[in-house]
Formats: sequence, C-alpha cells, structure tokens
Amino acid sequence: MSIKRKEVKVIAKSFDRAGKSLSFETGKLAVQADCSLKIDLGDNQLLCSTVMEKNPRSDMDFLPLMIDFRDSYSAVGRLGGAAYRRREWRPSDQAVLYSRLVDRALRPMFPKGMINDVIITISPLGVAQDIDLGVMSIVGSSLSIMVAGIPFDGPVGAAQVGYIDGQYIINPTKEQLKTSLLNLLVSGKKGSINMIECEGNEIPEEILKQAFVEGQKAIDESCDAQAAYLKLCTVEPKKIVYNKPSDEVIAYVSNILTADKLSAMTGNAKVGFNELFSKYEKEAIEIAKENIENNDLEDFTESKVKMAVFYVIKHFLRHRTLETGKRIDDRDIKEIRTLYCEVGLFPRTHGTGLFRRGDTQVLSTVTLGGPGEYLIIDDMENDYVKQRYMHHYNFPPFSVGDAKAIRGTGRREIGHGRLAEKAIEPMLPAKEDFPYTIRVVSDCLGSGGSTSMGSVCGSTLSLMDAGVPLKKPVAGIAMGLMTEHEEDGTITKHMVLNDLMATEDFMGDMDFKVAGTKEGVTAIQLDTKLKGITMDIVHETITRACEGYKEIMDFMLETIPAPRTAVGTYAPKIFTMKISPDKIKEVIGKWGDVINKIIEVSGWVKIDLSDDGMCFITHQDQLAIDKAVEMIKEIITDLEIGQTFDAKITRVEEYGIFVQLPKKKMGLCHVSQLGQKFTPPLTNHFKIGTTLKVTITWIDPTGKIWCKITA
Repeated sequence: MSIKRKEVKVIAKSFDRAGKSLSFETGKLAVQADCSLKIDLGDNQLLCSTVMEKNPRSDMDFLPLMIDFRDSYSAVGRLGGAAYRRREWRPSDQAVLYSRLVDRALRPMFPKGMINDVIITISPLGVAQDIDLGVMSIVGSSLSIMVAGIPFDGPVGAAQVGYIDGQYIINPTKEQLKTSLLNLLVSGKKGSINMIECEGNEIPEEILKQAFVEGQKAIDESCDAQAAYLKLCTVEPKKIVYNKPSDEVIAYVSNILTADKLSAMTGNAKVGFNELFSKYEKEAIEIAKENIENNDLEDFTESKVKMAVFYVIKHFLRHRTLETGKRIDDRDIKEIRTLYCEVGLFPRTHGTGLFRRGDTQVLSTVTLGGPGEYLIIDDMENDYVKQRYMHHYNFPPFSVGDAKAIRGTGRREIGHGRLAEKAIEPMLPAKEDFPYTIRVVSDCLGSGGSTSMGSVCGSTLSLMDAGVPLKKPVAGIAMGLMTEHEEDGTITKHMVLNDLMATEDFMGDMDFKVAGTKEGVTAIQLDTKLKGITMDIVHETITRACEGYKEIMDFMLETIPAPRTAVGTYAPKIFTMKISPDKIKEVIGKWGDVINKIIEVSGWVKIDLSDDGMCFITHQDQLAIDKAVEMIKEIITDLEIGQTFDAKITRVEEYGIFVQLPKKKMGLCHVSQLGQKFTPPLTNHFKIGTTLKVTITWIDPTGKIWCKITA
C-alpha cells in the first residue's frame, strides 16, 4: 500500500532589509501552536511560536505575557554545554536579555485589561553569529502574534543602528559594531518608538538624536514588511477575556476617594504614598463588600475594585502634574531628589560606594582579582569568551519592605546588571594599564525608583574608591513622562520628568534611563506603557537627561573627585613582567612542576602567562610577589660572560670556591683569581652560605663557568 504525501500549505514572502534578505514563513513547522512563524534574515533563522490561553484565571489583574528565548547549540553547529552534560541548561544571560527585549517591545501593544496568558517561544534554528538576534526576535514575535489572531496593536518593527566614520549603519554586523561609536536597538510602531536599548562610547547628543531618526525610518520599513505579509494570511480573530473596572465601578470608587483623601497623597515619598494607597484600597473593598458579595453584580469583584482605586488615584495625580507642574512629592519637573554619597565604608573590601537618591539606596562593592580570574562566557553565541569586567545587580525583597526570602537571580536583575555594566565598561582602563579582573556588586538596600541608575552612580564611586583609574566618571538618571492621550495612543499633552521616582513610574508612562560622562552618553534603556512616544519627546528627554545626570555627577565628585592613586591595603597587588616567549616552557616546566613550585614556595601567588610572554604575578603580600619574581628571573636569565650576580658560597676547596649562580648553575672562583690577600687555607676567609658579588669571566666549551670576585 502506498503512503500518501502530506500536503503542506506554506505562506512565505521575502523582502530586502538593508541589503539582506528578510523572509517570513508559516504553515510548515509547529502547526499546533496558534501561530509558528519562521523568520530568516541572511543566514539566520528563528522560529517564533505563539500560544494563547483560552481560559485564564478570572482574578488576574495584569497581562501574563511570557517570552522564552531558547538557547540552541545545534543552531550554531556546536556541541556546547558542560562536558558532563552536553546539552542546553538554564537560559543564558544573553537569552534572558533577548527575552526582555521582546517583552518590553510588545507588552504595551496588547489591549488594556486583557488577562489571557500569552506564551511566545523563540527557537533558533540556524545562527550565523554575524548579527545580534534582538531585531529578528522582536519582528518575528510581533508578526506571530498578529497571524495567531490575538488582539494586538501592531505591527511592531525594530532596527539596530550603528555609527561608523560619520555614517549611520542599519542592522550592522557584529564585526562592524566593534568599530561603531554606538550600538542602538529601537522598536516601535510606524511614527513612534516604544523601546530603546543603547550602548556606546561617549555618544554626542546630536549624533544620538539623529540615530533615533534613522532608527525610526527602519522601524517603519519593518512594519510595512509585516503588514504586507499579513495580507497573505487568513487570520481568525481570537476571543479574549478582560478584567478591568467598568465605568460604574470607577464612579463608585470615585465617590469613596474624596478630594481630601486624594490631596493627602501628594507631597509624599514612596513609603508614605504606599501606606495611603494600601489604606484607601482596603477602605474601598470594605465599603463595597456588600456589592462584591452580591453574585448578581458581576462588575463588582475585589480585583476590579482594586483596579478602580488605582485608576482614580492615577487619573488625579497625572492630571495634577500636567496642570500644575507639581509632582507626587511636590518637586518641580527638573528637580532631583536629595542625594547622599559615601565611599570607603568597609576596610576589608577593595572599594565601596554608597549612593542614595530619595528612597533609593544602592551599595556597590568592588573586588579586584588577577588577570586569570576572568569570567568565562560559554553560551550559544559565545564560545569561551573571557570577560574581565562584570557588574552584578541584586534586588532583595527587603529593599521594598517585602517579607520574602531571597531566591535566585531574576530576569530584571540580569537586565539591570547588564545595563550598568554597559554604562561603565567604555570608561575602564585598558588591560595593559590596569591588568586586574574587576567585579562590582550593587546591592539595592532601598528602592524608590531607578535603582539601575543608582547602581551606575554607586559603581563609579566604588571603582574610584578601589583605585581603578577610570578614564572618566559615569553617572545616570531615569526620566519619566506624564501624558494625556487618545485610545489609539496619540499623545495630546505631555510633561517630561527628571529623576523618576517609583510612584511616578507606577502611575506614569515611561522609564527612560540615560547614563554617561560629561562628554557623551554610554548607555540608554527605555520602557514605556504607551504604544509609542514621538521623536520630539525622545529628543527632549535626551537633552534633559544629559543635563540631569551631569548635575548628579557634580555632587558625586564632591565625595571623591578622582580615583585613588593606588589600590587598597587588602586588594591584591600585581607585578607585570615581560619574558621571552621561548622561555615560557622553562617557567612552566614538565607537567607544570616548575611553576607549581614557584607558586608554593613564594606563598601561593597567582601567575598568569600569555603566549606573547606577558607574565602577571598577583598576591596581596608584596614580599610573596618579590619572591616569585626572583625565582622566575633566575629561570629565564641566560648566563653570559660579563654578568654580575649576588651568589652564595656552596663549597670551599684548596683550589678555589664554588658559588651558586642562576639557573642552578655552579661557578668557580679559582684561587688564582682571588688575589694575594686570600692566602690558603681559603676556609679562613670564606664560609659556606656567605653571599659574594661575582662576575662571570669565562664559560668553557664544556659549560663550566669561571668567575671572579667583584669588589
């Protein structure tokens, strides 16, 4: 009996994308998902699979969106993974960062009040490793949602922008990014931007602003490509479940939250605000208890009453800010909260910096290590890459007053740590000038908004305290936004806020973080709850942010104006020496016996050797380093006529004395070379163990070394 061939209905279309072929395809792979879309860009292929839960929990008060970017060693043609496992394990930091990029770009585009779980899985099928996968992940996920028929105000386009030799490059390769002044990734709808991720080397403001303009053009093109493909597809709209307060519930809660109660919320910092918010929420639920328990009143549920409380308070505070220019804590729109800085808090650490801005408090600690203590990055796109600077960000529950245990590092912590890392990395000294491996840990001890930028400021303080010769100090600031806008997202009125506090982030429309030096920007990250912000708002925010972080930097430099001239007492010391590459084997010895003996005898120094002959010797005790240097010099020194050494007497004979020379060689000072004052017996003049200064006078063909005593 013959087997029938399965008919596969494939929908595919290709476009030109900045000189590369961009193509979309559905219908062949993972057909049980609501949509599984393959996106190709050059030789890179991703599969973006979207599934929506039809029966969500009815009491959810947020959109349960989950983006899962999966590592795949197969996609890059590597076995990968630990030698004892040889498979993908937990998501790498880079996979987490890709997932966050997509989430931040897509989340604002879903309908308000939607509570259906949406899971998007991004599976690399083939990766050429020539480009970053962020743009593909965003575009593929956006189109996958729309083809699945899930309500979504897309398409969302994305683009990467570089700047090389005065030219803007759209979707540059990784090789091009090595020489680019900036690496900017932007996403959004046609005519607006809703997400930014940027790093660079002191990017001037005007170059940065034009980069956003170029990025918007590329976003528009990728939106057009998605719209063209969508016309080829038969899309069946899905029914979704909402959980949001009705006009009746909002009006009911508005009568409870009187003008006096709402006014009492102003002039407060985060803690006072949160206490009142919680109090009003409980009052509203208690007053509405009878309606909530009445099964005939479907609009009255506890979660909907809570959401109505949020809506009423949010509307009041936003309207007040836009009308009066006064913010929740009564600051002006450009005013920065009170600051406090301190360094050198703990004597045993290598460097510390405490930075406080309002309720936000960050303690950054520096630890210095030898050049061989680098972090090894081994993931899908990085094969044993050595990283000498790392920034780790921790956000413990007690920082916001939560009675919870500390668990593993979350996606937010990974993202904020990487942002601070990008901000400071361009200002680190070259390895040749400062060969240390550097780890900074930023612990958020109190959260009142923009802990990530607090980490940048705290890290700068701690690095300078540790004696790391930063090229220039770096500071950061978060900017907020209050708007009035139509349902389609059109902004009719706006106000940009310097130094965003947590309650304004909660009630406002964007979190726009900018870090840099006095000369230019080094990192940016934008998240927005809006469907997009216009170019004039982007430009206004950049200008204001640069002014703001420079004010903060001036305050920081009053605490420590420049890096300390030397590392601290308890930090390791590093001695750098250059040896001939052909001497490396002698220093290492067979099976490492020579170098291991040096390490042990000197007091357990750390020795790092590179193929070009650079040798780094690390230890906290300078005497241990000196001992190791002496032993290495003894090994690498070639003996030649005319060299002078301090040598110990090992034997005394009638015909002369033997001395210990470098490289375990023996030298003979013959009696004829000693002069008449050293008459026999020589034991009357020379004792074993005594040190003499001797000069090599002759090395005979058999290798015997003859010396004379040098006065």
